[in-house]
Amino acid sequence: NKIILKIDNKIVTTIDIFNEIKALKFFNKSVNQLDDKEIYNLAIQSITKHEIKKNEIFKNFKSFEMQNKDYFNKLVENQYKSLGFQNIEKFKNELINKKISFENFQEKLKVEILWGQLIYSKYYNNLIIDEEKLKQQIDVLNKRNSLNLREIVFEVSGINEIETKYNLIKDDIKKLGFESTALKHSISNTSANGGNLGWIDENSINNEILNELKKISVKSITQPIRIQSGFLILQKLDEKEIQKKFNEEEELKKLIDYEKNQQLNNYSNLYYNKIKKNIKINA
Repeated sequence: NKIILKIDNKIVTTIDIFNEIKALKFFNKSVNQLDDKEIYNLAIQSITKHEIKKNEIFKNFKSFEMQNKDYFNKLVENQYKSLGFQNIEKFKNELINKKISFENFQEKLKVEILWGQLIYSKYYNNLIIDEEKLKQQIDVLNKRNSLNLREIVFEVSGINEIETKYNLIKDDIKKLGFESTALKHSISNTSANGGNLGWIDENSINNEILNELKKISVKSITQPIRIQSGFLILQKLDEKEIQKKFNEEEELKKLIDYEKNQQLNNYSNLYYNKIKKNIKINA
């Protein structure tokens, strides 16, 4: 056991990385598609992001405990059920068998929840929602498409590096599959579940992004799309037509919620990169 890096005053050892790798493999099977070096680097990135976020949370919150315990317990339930466990006892027993800490799992979940609350409190007043523009996206004919999407959000240090990074991501998608490539390259929070966004009504999608999606066929990926926090690549997994009547007020609310979440995710990436520059990391 030796020290691998220091994140401010937090020491990260080989045992920490070994435990992180076990957890990554357990909670996301796509990790197993990566080679050992890639998994090692992913564990380093995961620990670094967690510690930086946790450090910032301690600066902004009086308590690390959940105020709404029912909400937290529901998220825990969603997590273990998504992995195929029917109850928390079976989930905990499997973690024990795999020598994975349930307490560490809880801590990571708390950090992500509190990080979301922090971003919301800092940037909610900065959100710009053009309701008139969103209303124009609503299909008054009650007939539109729903798209099953995955995403990769990446950064580059210079405009000339976009094509190189894009080609690297495309090559990795061919070799590893999209989910493993998202784990490897994406800076979005969705990287933890392979970039999966699920089924999204096309009326909920920004027009610029939707236009790019209309250019590609199922199973294909878009060209890099410029967004506030970097560049976005989307994969269209499937597409289906929806024919149903809907309440336009409810549909508008969905559009507004989706737009708010997109903007908050962008602010999350920007804020993380900002505070990371002030964190002392020694490898």
